[in-house]
Amino acid sequence: MVEHGTPGMEVARLEHKLGIKASDTATILFTDCRVPRENLLGNPEVDTKKGFGGVMQTFDNTRPVVAAMGVGVAKAALDRTRELLKAEGYRGDYDRAVWGSSAVEAELYRMEADLESARLLTVKAAWMADNGQPNSMEASMAKAKAGRTVNAVTLRCAEICATLGYGEDELIEKWARDSKILDIFEGTQQIQQLIVARRLLGLSSTQLR
Repeated sequence: MVEHGTPGMEVARLEHKLGIKASDTATILFTDCRVPRENLLGNPEVDTKKGFGGVMQTFDNTRPVVAAMGVGVAKAALDRTRELLKAEGYRGDYDRAVWGSSAVEAELYRMEADLESARLLTVKAAWMADNGQPNSMEASMAKAKAGRTVNAVTLRCAEICATLGYGEDELIEKWARDSKILDIFEGTQQIQQLIVARRLLGLSSTQLR
């Protein structure tokens, strides 16, 4: 851990981003920066043979976490959308079939179903990680599904709420911007699909790129 103010450490610039603006993303330079031994995290004996593989294994634990963030943001957007619609006199009726519902009702039901499938994939991937089971494919499936779902749900909620959903007075606008990073970091859609394909086909990274 390199503490701020350590000689040789310099914060070169703060990035200006689309979303997650409450979390700083910075370019940090280290020039002849000496870090005390007691600041070392983990085992001081570094096994270079496990370097890349070890880093890749961490994604099996972090991808379900990012997927859970996506599920949470999407649910928040749906809940807030329903609150705003209810304030305007809208009443959803779950007893009515989709084809007998209004266009908005039908769309909300479809988004809720999408969200539930993302949630279940996330829970499964996290459960496997907690129980020491190999979950590389499940983690990628959860991340891909949740990332795609949170993008679609937050943007559509912003559209349904019209000017309220687009204005900065409402969190829906913020969630729509924040959602994009949840589809990017810890691996994009393309990376997740590639990992799932490798696992399903039993191919290595050199065989399927």
